[in-house]
Amino acid sequence: MKNKRAYPRIRSDWQLFWSTGDVHKPIGYVRDISLSGALLHFSEEYELDPERHLFTLKLRNPQIKPPELVISGLKEWEKRQKNEVFLGIVLEKLEKEKRKTLLHFLSRSDKLQAQAFLLEAD
Repeated sequence: MKNKRAYPRIRSDWQLFWSTGDVHKPIGYVRDISLSGALLHFSEEYELDPERHLFTLKLRNPQIKPPELVISGLKEWEKRQKNEVFLGIVLEKLEKEKRKTLLHFLSRSDKLQAQAFLLEAD
């Protein structure tokens, strides 16, 4: 069956960290990502609030210019299962050049390194 998605999903096992100050605690994984969002799987249940929590993804691929991209933000949290949350990335707020760079990074996922963080605002 042919994939009819406008933005195909890239499977991943990137570790997700809860970050407050200088403390980075592993709390789960980014299971997949596309230009429309990311599926987060948590090792335990968390109360998430779009007003207080910011999702940040740092992507690195030394074979791409520029070799690093950082995107932050979220559109909505949608709980899928007990410890799974779909996070909608706010693409309309990403400037055109950053969207293009994100697409380029995801298209070269075989060489991609990533770090994902949930930052809690003070």
